[in-house]
Amino acid sequence: MTLQSTSTKSRREASSRVTSLLSPSWVLVGVLFLAAPLLQGCELPRSGPLMADVTQAQQQSRITLTDVTPALAAATHEPATASFPADFLQARPVDYERFAPGDGIDIVVWERDGLLVFPPNANGASDLGTFIVAKSGEIEVPYAGSLAVAGLTAEEARMLLLRRLRGIVIATDVRFTSTSSGSMVTVQGDVTKAGVFPINPGTLRLSAALGLASPDQTAPDETLVSVRRNGESGAVRLSDIYRDPTQDIALRPGDSIVVSSVQEYVTVLGAAGGQGRVKIARRNYSVLDALADSRGLADSTADARALYLIRVHETAADARPQIYHFDMRLPQQMLLAKQFVVQDGDAVFISDAPFTQAQKVLSSVSATLGTARSVSALGQ
Repeated sequence: MTLQSTSTKSRREASSRVTSLLSPSWVLVGVLFLAAPLLQGCELPRSGPLMADVTQAQQQSRITLTDVTPALAAATHEPATASFPADFLQARPVDYERFAPGDGIDIVVWERDGLLVFPPNANGASDLGTFIVAKSGEIEVPYAGSLAVAGLTAEEARMLLLRRLRGIVIATDVRFTSTSSGSMVTVQGDVTKAGVFPINPGTLRLSAALGLASPDQTAPDETLVSVRRNGESGAVRLSDIYRDPTQDIALRPGDSIVVSSVQEYVTVLGAAGGQGRVKIARRNYSVLDALADSRGLADSTADARALYLIRVHETAADARPQIYHFDMRLPQQMLLAKQFVVQDGDAVFISDAPFTQAQKVLSSVSATLGTARSVSALGQ
């Protein structure tokens, strides 16, 4: 046999071996062998813990897991209307006809047959100028001394000064005129016209001051009105002031009013129709509201038994997450989800159903078989 024929035979045998290795059966075995670590040793992708994982975390005391009950859901509700402190509610409106600290008072004196203690002008009157009522409620009038005028009407203050002037002038008359009001309140924050406003007959109550400052009226339930008075403060929603007349408190001098928009969110994750942050749009916004605003549970992947509300108490650094469990297969649990009120920073998580993981395995196997067929076709 010649050297050339021997070489040709060797090439034919090598080609036969390659063709045999590329046969469909051997290709399939090889691809499945390579895919085995993916299907067995590697973790399949998922959006979060399964129900079994949550149960295991509870057993290991890493979380506090609580099944929601009617009593627990009812306890999460805020009052239908918030309220200012009791002393705010009991305060009487300012009597604008009576002097108060900060008020300006113009005093004019007419003197007759006296010693001209108060030199007159061309009209025979002595304009003593404007006096500002001090925080103590007093003014200092020449020759008359300190007069406690806070709480007095102009006529009462006039009679008080006349009594003081007896013996100094023989015959006189006095006129008290309020030139400015020291009863002021400050309004600031998310308003169109922030500033300092006087308390007068048209602005005796909180709603009147807010009317001057013009807060956004489109979402009164998402607008917080805070009032600070003498070191004490209280806050209610703008809608509370409109809904409950008792919350339209009387203004007091020195009140500081701050209007702010309420920006609160709950995060929805897992097998939901849409994941992300959902704005808490109103008071007593519930778990069911958050689900509705995120397009509900995903029919193809959600485990209706495993809906969780996750709440972390920030009062203690080592506090375990508090997790509330809902089984949305049960109609009564859906009702509890409607009653359970979420808080700013809460997270709602819907676990994947167990069969979802099986679907992922089948999808991986299907993709692997498709690869095997493609490689096998190349060997034919």
